[in-house]
Amino acid sequence: MNSQQIAYFLEVVRQGSFTKAAQVLYTSQPSLSRQIARLEDEFGAELFCRSRTGAVLSPIGKKYYALFVEMEKRLAELSMEAKRESLQLEKSVHIGVPEGWDVLPLIEKMEALLSARGEKLKMTFSAYSYRLLLSQLRNHQIDGCICPKGLIVPLEHMAFLDLPPLQNVLLYSRKHCPPENGQEYTVKDFRKEKLLLLEQEDTSIPKAYQLGFLQDKGIIPETKEYHNIDSILLDVSLDKGFAISDIWSRGAFDRNLSCLKLDQKMPICVAWPENHSFDEMRLFANLFKEGMESLQ
Repeated sequence: MNSQQIAYFLEVVRQGSFTKAAQVLYTSQPSLSRQIARLEDEFGAELFCRSRTGAVLSPIGKKYYALFVEMEKRLAELSMEAKRESLQLEKSVHIGVPEGWDVLPLIEKMEALLSARGEKLKMTFSAYSYRLLLSQLRNHQIDGCICPKGLIVPLEHMAFLDLPPLQNVLLYSRKHCPPENGQEYTVKDFRKEKLLLLEQEDTSIPKAYQLGFLQDKGIIPETKEYHNIDSILLDVSLDKGFAISDIWSRGAFDRNLSCLKLDQKMPICVAWPENHSFDEMRLFANLFKEGMESLQ
């Protein structure tokens, strides 16, 4: 038995379905089923009654569920206690951000605000894919994250602070053919081009967000999915398609790419687990928001 198996078990209970739990956990359904099967082998009992419509706890499964919920609660409390003890020596937060986002100007602004007020807060940052970012957040490997709000809303037991929305941009190669009107590009100039996206496995939300925006414009593009953002930016620079991103993306500052501002802004937020709502995380969230507002 390990912490991952317990987390998988609890999510299946919450969702009432192996398929839905796998989607929430950003893993494959066969992988989740294998972990639950190993747990059942170890306990020598079936934890779920499975059917075509989903999965419900067996009588013994209900007892294990009560035990694991209590374990999860106690571990969160101990983690919080350990965090508070460490913060008595130094206030600090470890924040996750989506890979490809350039938040350095904001970090510098926040440090200036802290210095001007005589406050101290050690801030460390790590960049992750969307999938890994949410995994790190759920497993308390980071204190909080900055990300699209659409990723956070479906999650349970998360606190968040809304931030000013990010301007969306369409990225295209400087080698791209001139606009049809001979003056400046519009979104419809790219209706026959390929939209380059992060792969569906990473998370479906940004993909749905981008396609929804284009469909509202009457554009249904051919798409191609990639494993990482760097590969997308490389192919955009080679004029193999276009990408929809935001002004924090590295691509917005790439000398081989051009940006077309879109009439759409993406809601973003600072998020953190509810049971980790310590003062330092709230200080960071408010400071980050203030920094964004001052730079706009």
